[in-house]
Amino acid sequence: MLKRIISFAVSLVLCAGLYAQDNPNISRLTYLKPKAGQTEKFLAGVKEHTDKYHKKDGHKIRTYRVASGSKTGWYVRSSQPYTWADLDKYTESDAHVAHSAKTINPYVGENIGPMYWAYSEGLSYNPDTSGKPSKMVRVNFTHVNPLMGGEYGELRRQLKEAHEKTDSEDSFSVFSLVHGGKMHTYAQGYPMNSWSEMASSRSTGSRINEVFGGGAWGRFMSKAQKIIYKRNDEMWIYMKDHSTR
Repeated sequence: MLKRIISFAVSLVLCAGLYAQDNPNISRLTYLKPKAGQTEKFLAGVKEHTDKYHKKDGHKIRTYRVASGSKTGWYVRSSQPYTWADLDKYTESDAHVAHSAKTINPYVGENIGPMYWAYSEGLSYNPDTSGKPSKMVRVNFTHVNPLMGGEYGELRRQLKEAHEKTDSEDSFSVFSLVHGGKMHTYAQGYPMNSWSEMASSRSTGSRINEVFGGGAWGRFMSKAQKIIYKRNDEMWIYMKDHSTR
């Protein structure tokens, strides 16, 4: 019980740090599913709206098509990174909202969000700093049992250390859901430029064993099974003509 209480306290401190940071580390994300037979009109509306209202700094956006998982056929709209104060500064105008209602909303069957995700620099490894999008992003969602955020963070730190000490060329960014959805949810983004990259990386288990000793991967997985209750993967395909960053 004491260990769990300490973990909960650590999680609160980490969350407080996320809210207090001055660096732009908050991204707004929305899923959109076109109505049956309306995808072409939906995409035309997204392009028109994006070209008109999302070219200025503070409103730049990326659009992705979901190509695998339960949301295949949906689309994702992801904002540029913000601070919380930026969200007040870049409030959408009435004209902006009205244009979206006219050009996009009539063709949307379902939507999820907006959700707000905080980037975790301390758990991410070798992130791309070019500012240019990859052609694809593999997104792994991890759902953690309540009050076990501290334990999950420790597992992610071990993963990062294993990649660092084995000179990995992999790249991943870690985010936590901080508003607008089911809490205790994390996402790991892996930039890719082709499906063939799915098979090109050395296994995580071998890296863990090399850095932390024989049997370390088994112990790692045993802890993960107690902390994590669900995981799911999606592949997002970047849509250049419907994006402004």
